Amino acid sequence: MVGTEWGLLQFEVLAVFLFVYAAIALRRIGGFKFEVWTAMLVGAVALLAVGAMGLDEAVAAVNAEVILFLFGTFLIVEAMVQVGLLQYLAVRFLAVAATPKRLLLAVIAFVAAASAFFVNDAVVLVMTPIVIAACGLAKVRKTPYILAVAFSSNIGSALTPIGNPQNVLIKIESGVNTLLFMERMAVPVALGCAAEFLVLSLAYRKDLGGSFDVSLPDPRRMLSSREEAARVGAVAAVTVIAFLSADTIGWPIALVALAGGTAALLISKDRRQALRGVDWGTIVFFASMFVVMAGVEKSGLLSAVIDFFSPTLFSQGPESVASIFGLSLVASQITSNVPFVAIMLPAFKAAGATPSQWISLAAGSTLAGNLTLLGAAANIIVLEAAENKGETFSFWEFLRVGAPIAILTSSIAVLSLGFLL
Repeated sequence: MVGTEWGLLQFEVLAVFLFVYAAIALRRIGGFKFEVWTAMLVGAVALLAVGAMGLDEAVAAVNAEVILFLFGTFLIVEAMVQVGLLQYLAVRFLAVAATPKRLLLAVIAFVAAASAFFVNDAVVLVMTPIVIAACGLAKVRKTPYILAVAFSSNIGSALTPIGNPQNVLIKIESGVNTLLFMERMAVPVALGCAAEFLVLSLAYRKDLGGSFDVSLPDPRRMLSSREEAARVGAVAAVTVIAFLSADTIGWPIALVALAGGTAALLISKDRRQALRGVDWGTIVFFASMFVVMAGVEKSGLLSAVIDFFSPTLFSQGPESVASIFGLSLVASQITSNVPFVAIMLPAFKAAGATPSQWISLAAGSTLAGNLTLLGAAANIIVLEAAENKGETFSFWEFLRVGAPIAILTSSIAVLSLGFLL
């Protein structure tokens, strides 16, 4: 790969990128408070202002499928809130966990399993408000459970080639066999979930002791109307089934989400409130993120990182696996993992990457998503969904537990995939 000549534009893009990162990490610069979506929006506008890309390029950079997918899913979630279905699920969820530690284990297991077979962005979008509601009823600190939703969705989604957007891209471009993919990833994912539980249990041991001192209400009382809940539940269930069979029916997942969201809106008892309930901050974040990452890619800022790892990327055995994971761990914090994989696809195709190297790219980029808040789109969705419910966590809180989880799970995967190659 050819190195990048640094000029004024590269320094301007780097300055914008560092500002965005700082604003998201610090959340306040001077007298200004920055939500993550505000910081990313300012970054996108700044890149346009310095001429890093044209307006047409910025519009083209926005992935409309992702935006429509989020919009449709938000409508379904809001419809579930209106009829009390989320609250109902929260009570049911608590019923199986008598202690805070069991609740944490249940969150990790359920989110990881669901994320393996559904798109993890959709899983966290639905599960975050459920987990927050469950923690509210149980009167426990919400942070470890909210973070567990993010970490588990990334780890669990690594099991299959349909668990997250970057794996889907790799599956389409490489044609890697699904059963081979799952066979190689079963051990790293299982051990990764165990490592996550261990790290969170140690980091939040003061919050995970004892048992729940609360009498749970009858879950049926959470529903505004059984008939309305049944209709919304049916829409949600059909949408989930359609997600699973999207390849068979020939519908992109964005269309599935949009169709489900439209159906939910039609049966909503308050359609204007349903639209107001859409998390527009998340949508602005993603639209802006696509612009910022396109500007970073166009400027060539990633070349130095890629060049450092390129001599060993397509070598044989453990060296190749370690190199792919190392590159993924670093670069995914710069661009987030989905744009990183999109950038790397042409290089892997040109090099004639083996199935094992494709799987390593999928695993490395996915597990790298737990290192920092910006490592994976699912992390931002969890944060925005939490803030929409009045909860939050900082960049540094995420990093404090995310870094050891990412390093442990990536190390487990390198060892496992290296020996299985």
